[in-house]
Amino acid sequence: MPERRTAVVSGAGPVGLTLALQLARAGIDVTVLELRDTVNLTSKASTFHAATLDLLDTLGIIPQMLARGTRVDHVQYRAANGDILARLDFEALRGKTGFPFRLHYEQIHLCGLLEGLLADEPLADIRFLSGVTTVAEDADGVTVGYEHAGKTHEIRADYLFGCDGGLSGVRAACGIGFEEKPYPGMVVRLYTDLTLPEALPGIDGITYIYNGDDSVSLLKMHDCWRIIVRVPEGVSEGEALSDAWLRARMRDLLPVDDIMPRVTGRDTYAARLRLADAATHGRRVFLAGDAVHLTNTRGGMNLNAGLHDAFALARAAIAAKEQGSLEPLATAAHARERVARDVLIPRTDQNVKTGRARLAEIIETTQDPARLADFLARQAMLDMLDGIAPAKITAAAQE
Repeated sequence: MPERRTAVVSGAGPVGLTLALQLARAGIDVTVLELRDTVNLTSKASTFHAATLDLLDTLGIIPQMLARGTRVDHVQYRAANGDILARLDFEALRGKTGFPFRLHYEQIHLCGLLEGLLADEPLADIRFLSGVTTVAEDADGVTVGYEHAGKTHEIRADYLFGCDGGLSGVRAACGIGFEEKPYPGMVVRLYTDLTLPEALPGIDGITYIYNGDDSVSLLKMHDCWRIIVRVPEGVSEGEALSDAWLRARMRDLLPVDDIMPRVTGRDTYAARLRLADAATHGRRVFLAGDAVHLTNTRGGMNLNAGLHDAFALARAAIAAKEQGSLEPLATAAHARERVARDVLIPRTDQNVKTGRARLAEIIETTQDPARLADFLARQAMLDMLDGIAPAKITAAAQE
C-alpha cells in the first residue's frame, strides 16, 4: 500500500521549501522529494524585491536575511567617466511596502535557512535522492512514484506540487509541454574582494555603468562585489572567462587594472525563456517556479515570481482544506500562470534591454515623481501578486 500524505512537494529549492514550510505551519502534513542529495545549493539569483520581502516577512525570517544580506536603497546609472546619469531612490515605495529597498541575499542561504525551519516542523519531512518518476491521478487523490536507493516507492496524496525546476520531473511525468527559446549570448559573473567604491567613488549597491550602447552591472553582496558582463553571441565560454577577453571587454567601462588582480572567482551562465503549456494537470497537480516559467536573469525576477507562486499555492491549499474544495488551488494556479505570461516575461524582456535608448527612458522617468514611483513599484514586483490572498499564514499554535 502506498504511504499516505496530504501534500507532496517535488523540489527542495527556495520555491518548494517555502511552499512546504507554509503548509506544515498551517497543519498540513507534507513530504518534500528532492532528486539531489541536499537542498538546492546552486548559486543563482540573489536579488529579493519588496513584494517578496513582504511575503517572506510572514514567515518570520527577515531578520536573518537582513543580517546576512546587503540592503540596497538606490539604483544608479552612470557614465564610464563617472557622471551620474540617474539615481533611483526606493524611498518612493514608502507606504506601498514594508520594505522600500532591495535585498541582495544569496539563494543558497535562503535554502539553508528554510531547511532548518522545516526540520523543526513535525508535519514535514525532506527525502533526498528521491526524484519523482510517475504521477497518476484519480477522483480521490494522486499517487506519486519516486525512486530512492534503487527502489520504487509511492505516496498517495491529496495534492502534488511540482517545484522541481526547469527540468521538472513532475512536468515531464504529467506530459506537460512548454514553449522555449534561448536568449542570445551569455553572461559572465566576476566576484571581487576589491572595495569597488574605492575605485569608483560614489557608486551604489546596484550600479549600471554605460559607455554608449555598452554597459556593465555592479552588485554589492555581503562579502564581495559582483560584476555582471554580457557576452555577445559567437564568443566561447573559455574565451569569455579569459583575462585577456575580459580586460578588452571592460576597459572602456571600468578600471580593469585595479579590478582584475582582485577577482576571486568567475563563472558563466546562459538564460532561456520557457513557459509551460499549463500550470496544472488534472485537478490535483500544480506547478510553480521554474517548472512553469524561466526568464532572463536581470533583476532576479524569476526567482521572486517563483516565491510568489509558492505563497499563492500554499494559501490556496489551506483554503482548499478548509472549504473541502479544490477550486482555490485551480484559481490560484491559473492566476500565477497569467502573471508569468502577461507580466513577468514581458517585463524581464524589457529590463534586459540595454543601450542608449533604454537609458534615455530611465532618465526621462526620473524627471517625473509619479512616473518614477510607478516604475519602482513595477520593478519591485508589487503588481505581480495576483492569486495571493492578503492573510498571513501562521500555524494556530503560533498565533
